[in-house]
Amino acid sequence: MNKIEIEHIKPPAEYNRIRAEYREHIAQVKEHRRVLVGPYLNFLFENRETMLYQVQEMIRAEGHTSEESIRHEVDTYNQMVPGPHELKATLLIEIVDEMTRAVKLRELVGIEKEISMLIDQDYQVQAEFDMSQIDPGKVSSVQFISFPLGEQATGALLRTQSVEMLVTHSACSYRVALAPEQIKALQEDLRDSL
Repeated sequence: MNKIEIEHIKPPAEYNRIRAEYREHIAQVKEHRRVLVGPYLNFLFENRETMLYQVQEMIRAEGHTSEESIRHEVDTYNQMVPGPHELKATLLIEIVDEMTRAVKLRELVGIEKEISMLIDQDYQVQAEFDMSQIDPGKVSSVQFISFPLGEQATGALLRTQSVEMLVTHSACSYRVALAPEQIKALQEDLRDSL
């Protein structure tokens, strides 16, 4: 999957003209890349399109105009564009009530060791977290994770209709099978990155 280049970024005035239509398109892109696990774990599998959208939105929100600040956003979000034989996701821990969220985020310490993807019943791929986000006292409600598949698990995922998300933390244990359209979206992203 090609990384985002600075020349792919639309100037703010041009972006604002197409923003409503573009947001609608990205909502469709994200629809089958969103996997809900349990009542509050929301995995959004990212690709070049979703990250280009994030860059455009950040530039718009922050009012960036200098090439240096735009390049910083591009470099930051390019880290979440998957490379060959990997998937990347933003994990959102979505708990509306503030007090409940504070307690749950402390209970979930260690979750970075307890998330994996099971492909075709044969390949269990452990999620890798951005360790700079890990705090020994509580979990951040937004986590950036990757699934380093390697060639064999990539091949299996490209052929299978059996993919599950596993969370085995003592405070949060779930096993969710991905729907066919979710698997198809991940297969598209894998093909794009090879």
